[in-house]
Amino acid sequence: MTTKNIKNQGFTLVELLIVIVIIAILTVVSLVAYNGLQNQAKTSAAKSAADAVAKKAELYNTAKSKYPSSLADLTSKTVTSGTSSVSQTGEPYYLDESTVRSGSVSSAPSEANTIEYVPCPTTGDATGAHVRYFNFSSNTAEERTVGTCAS
Repeated sequence: MTTKNIKNQGFTLVELLIVIVIIAILTVVSLVAYNGLQNQAKTSAAKSAADAVAKKAELYNTAKSKYPSSLADLTSKTVTSGTSSVSQTGEPYYLDESTVRSGSVSSAPSEANTIEYVPCPTTGDATGAHVRYFNFSSNTAEERTVGTCAS
């Protein structure tokens, strides 16, 4: 072989650096897109949990002529009525405890199905409620109102 043929074999350093930079750019773009999809999925799960709570609160209002005073009224398996405990798992407004978690949504909660349930008014029988969930895409708490709540 001649020296000219040996010289033309392989890649130059500049060519290798260009390929490495292109791969790094593609990796960063795909990671950002993947993170955005994760946030959209968490937001969708949170909104779904909030919608479930709102619908069950409406069913509770239909059955009891008042809105629940807390999220526990919807998720508790038994209700104490006088001196006896009554199972409410067969009630149409019952919401399984694994479906939603009660908590604050002012900052990003650890679980997407964390819901903040605030009855209104805070005195007497509730005439409605604010159901809040966290939007992971915009990093804000969003709210859905059920029933009649004074502004």
